[in-house]
Amino acid sequence: MAKLKKYLRKLPKQDYEDAIEYFNEYFSDTDEAGQQKLMEELGTPKEAAADLMYNLLDRKIQEQDTTNEDNKKNKKGITLLAVLAILSTPVTVPLFIAMLAVLLAVAICVVCVIISDFIAALSVLLIGGKLLLRGLVSFPYSLSGALMITGCGLLGIGCSLLLYILGIYLCKWMGILLVKLAQCLARKRGKNHEKNK
Repeated sequence: MAKLKKYLRKLPKQDYEDAIEYFNEYFSDTDEAGQQKLMEELGTPKEAAADLMYNLLDRKIQEQDTTNEDNKKNKKGITLLAVLAILSTPVTVPLFIAMLAVLLAVAICVVCVIISDFIAALSVLLIGGKLLLRGLVSFPYSLSGALMITGCGLLGIGCSLLLYILGIYLCKWMGILLVKLAQCLARKRGKNHEKNK
């Protein structure tokens, strides 16, 4: 139980308390021989913690799908749980390091693309704003030139808004991809666990 508490302590407080209460009840209802059998069924404390995290992640995703509310706190909790579930997957150390390095490189690339998108949106917005002001100022001097410069300014502002929206969607897709990756690992882990039994 001490090792299990160590692996589960990163969970949100309520989920941690529920999990510990569940395992305490699970073990208190049997004698010592039954407890030994339960430990064999659950596997190592790390495997039991990983299974619990994956089950909790699936339950929270299903709850969110049924309620269909845009609750930022709930989404943040699901993302945190997905990261914890991925990190709790027991694999060999070299494979884990290689997978972590690849995932880190991909994550850095995606973050750089997202940051570049927002910087480009800001730059185009500033240029569009400057052109719009220049066009409005030049109306008394040349109507056709003022309309062309004003139009370019409005086009720049519109493009910057589209780039900003693209950046928001990239962030959203990154979060969805993280949750899908955790679900995929959970399914693979479940199949491997069933084969081992």
